[in-house]
Amino acid sequence: MEKYKKVIVLFLALLFPVCIFLFLKLFGKNEFAVPPLFEAEYPERVGECGITITLPYRIADSVKSSLALPADKLTVVHFGETNTESETQLKRVMNEYGQDVKMQRLAETAENAQLKRCVFFLNDRDNLVLVDGTGLIRGHYVSADREEIDRLLTEIAIILKRY
Repeated sequence: MEKYKKVIVLFLALLFPVCIFLFLKLFGKNEFAVPPLFEAEYPERVGECGITITLPYRIADSVKSSLALPADKLTVVHFGETNTESETQLKRVMNEYGQDVKMQRLAETAENAQLKRCVFFLNDRDNLVLVDGTGLIRGHYVSADREEIDRLLTEIAIILKRY
């Protein structure tokens, strides 16, 4: 009789994790999200620019039209000149998501520096910004840093729900 009790306890001990796994597999849903930046808090640089913004922050339609940001695609805006490493990393992005992501390059001019600081709120180190079709800023990145581009690729996949 003692032997049968041990077998039943062992069987139940093994059955319990299997039941939990099946429950989560059938009724659980893995979903990730990339929250927009500046949705609940103001950017640090907004005081320097002398502008007032409302939350959640969206890029103004005039800026979107002047930069030709599409409403149906994600856009990666690149500020400044490219070096060999950043060119390699940006090619990775276009090879992976060229159909769904538009690459917009802006030269180093005073007007574009103003856009970088006061519209996209990039700090001095970052030179890439991911913008969705509605004008929400989804992330800031460094184009020459492989880990940052890996993060960009992951966040694009999450936004496009390809994971």
